[in-house]
Amino acid sequence: MDNKDIKNEIKQDIHKEFALERMILFSDAVFAIVITLMAIEIQLPEVEGSMTMEELRHALVHVSPTILSYTVSFFFVGIIWHQHLKIFNLLKTYDTGLVFRNLLLLFFVGLFPFTSTVISRGPKSTLLPTMIYILVIICCIGALAFIEHYIFYKKPELRNSQDVTDLLKKHEERKTGLILMLVTVILVIITDSFVTDPNFKFVPTLWFCLLPLALAVMKKKQKKNTTGK
Repeated sequence: MDNKDIKNEIKQDIHKEFALERMILFSDAVFAIVITLMAIEIQLPEVEGSMTMEELRHALVHVSPTILSYTVSFFFVGIIWHQHLKIFNLLKTYDTGLVFRNLLLLFFVGLFPFTSTVISRGPKSTLLPTMIYILVIICCIGALAFIEHYIFYKKPELRNSQDVTDLLKKHEERKTGLILMLVTVILVIITDSFVTDPNFKFVPTLWFCLLPLALAVMKKKQKKNTTGK
């Protein structure tokens, strides 16, 4: 290989690194915009002139569901961003498949301002707003696992030389959690269709109480299989 070939190879590597950096910066911008849009939804009702203390207390109670929705969504989006950061820290290059999977994740993350509004302003007498919110969460986790599977198993040549042992364990745990969440949502929907008495409409949501226990059991089982004890 002569000097010209070496220079061309170096230029190509620099170009790939720059393009990968652009993809990461674009992703970070989407995460930041999503969080900003959710925060914009927190608005006090408009009144003429200055609010009295009574009006302020009433207004704060009025926006409390929106604040709660924003808080939960903020931390979840933050967790997804952190996982995204760790995954892309493993990369030395990219391809079209990775770009597509990354855009898919950003698409679902971009739905959070909408789902936060649905769950905070939607009807409280039905599980539909909650189901929409949870399904978007599941889609985000699934899209993240989709990216991980691609760079861990399908295209490992995109990665640098960093050790991914711990991340592989997290990936398997994520897939297990995703399956359990899907099963829970299906059970909730089926149970809700059979419960017609308004006094027992809380029963379908009890499946969510079993989800942490199921996750703990599956995690313990995976750890036992790994250690062989």
